[in-house]
Amino acid sequence: MIFASRGKTRLAIVASIAMLGAWAAPAAAGDPVVEARAQIQSMWQHVVPILAGKGLPPSVREERFRSVYRAHFDNAAIAAAVAGAAWQRATPAARERFLGVFEAYVIKVYAGQFGSYNGERLLVRASEPDGPGAIVTTNIVDARGEGGRPLELKWRLRPSADGLKIRDVLVQNISMMLQQRREFASVLAQRGGTLDGLSAALGEKMAQLARKN
Repeated sequence: MIFASRGKTRLAIVASIAMLGAWAAPAAAGDPVVEARAQIQSMWQHVVPILAGKGLPPSVREERFRSVYRAHFDNAAIAAAVAGAAWQRATPAARERFLGVFEAYVIKVYAGQFGSYNGERLLVRASEPDGPGAIVTTNIVDARGEGGRPLELKWRLRPSADGLKIRDVLVQNISMMLQQRREFASVLAQRGGTLDGLSAALGEKMAQLARKN
């Protein structure tokens, strides 16, 4: 979700911006389908101008993204899913460390991509029940409605103690969460298969990104 590879920059930009819809405005409570649709519909005009401001220093952009992520994403569920078997084998202390590192990694990687936003528009096509939550189907088009075939994105939201939260985004029906899990599996294979090994690798990647900035 936060889960696209850096090689798919345009997909990552629109996915990471669109996933912030939950921050935009409260929706009708009680019906997850209605709530999910309202969240995604309202976010584009409210959230994009704030996080995609061209003049924002990287530190400010990251801080704003951190506030949004903590309030509206199920970090524990996402982190456990992308870590796979390593999460299941890990000690509580290792899990706690990974939750912090994973959150920091998501913020570092995606906050830096918001500056590339170029006026893309989001069109909501449908909102449907999806297990205990809902899935919202949207299209991303460029600012003038040109540029070829629209990009289809589906946002999967699940209930939590604080209302609906986004768990995954599907880009052209490809789960970004599963893609990130595959990428992390490759890293884990090189780091002894442990959650602490993955945490160390993510820390090194963040240090590289910080040097580039």
